[in-house]
Amino acid sequence: MTRRRVAMATAVVVLVGAVAAVVGWFVWPRDSEFEKAAALLPADTLRVGWTDWDRVRDEVSGPDLLTAASDRDLSVSSLASSAAEIEKSLGFDPLQSDWELLGQSREGMVVVMKLPGDLTDVASAFEEAGYTPPGSKRLDGGVWEGGPDVVSGLGLTSNELQSVAFVEEEGLLVGSDQADYLRTAMKTVLGEEEGLDITPLTDPLEGDPLDATVLMKDYACEALAMSQADDAARTVADDLVEQAGGVSPLKGYLVALSTDDRLSVVFGFDSDDQASRNAESRGALATAEDPGQMVSYADVFSDPTTRTDGKAVVLTATAEPDGYPMSNLATGPVLLASC
Repeated sequence: MTRRRVAMATAVVVLVGAVAAVVGWFVWPRDSEFEKAAALLPADTLRVGWTDWDRVRDEVSGPDLLTAASDRDLSVSSLASSAAEIEKSLGFDPLQSDWELLGQSREGMVVVMKLPGDLTDVASAFEEAGYTPPGSKRLDGGVWEGGPDVVSGLGLTSNELQSVAFVEEEGLLVGSDQADYLRTAMKTVLGEEEGLDITPLTDPLEGDPLDATVLMKDYACEALAMSQADDAARTVADDLVEQAGGVSPLKGYLVALSTDDRLSVVFGFDSDDQASRNAESRGALATAEDPGQMVSYADVFSDPTTRTDGKAVVLTATAEPDGYPMSNLATGPVLLASC
């Protein structure tokens, strides 16, 4: 009888594990594709980059997808520059993926791609390229190790594929520059641990973005700080912030581009009151010249409007041709993201 109870308990554990793996992607309680994908990242992720390649391909035209997307600032892909080498050596083209997601924390980084078709051939290409497959779970979350020598030998300029894992059922390829960090990240991908929640910053968005950059918590105050600028630029920035009425420290920051060149910037704060006070000041800064980026925001976007949404301020505008809002607003120092 005892053995039977143990066997039944084991069966229940296996069943729960199988359900957890499904919950990690298909049944995650998120509304949008971007939110569900981001939930696959470890909860301590601080920076997220998202490119919805499926919709970007519908948005741009021309024989050179990467150039067309880059000209519209519609890609924050970390693998796009090595797409030709990846397709030649590893059996897939990042530009033809459904979407690509990069998460970075203080402990490491992980890239997640949803690929069309059968991953069996892709896995075989990795093995032929010199990756060492796992002893088990080859296509169910086991880590394949390549390392810097294998990656450089393939002519890749990025390190995100030094180690990889596949989740065949969901069509996911997950990579990292550290095998140990990838093993940790796979616990989230497989639903064994709770992942990243970006919904406080994405809830105010209208639909899924084509591409987006998200900085979690107070990381925006660190990564985009005007302290990175020279003394003259900092002095100008301080005066502009004072003239705008002052700002509160950010508790999250999102920049996103959608169809029809629609730009959204979401600023997260500690409270509704802080959001209300910052709506006017952030709107004023959106009409300024950024001394850190050395660009006028009028050349980056037009017709900016701001509104509050709970603890968030939402700025919406139209991206200007050649304005490169993702580049100008998501890489510091950035006046608009002043803390």
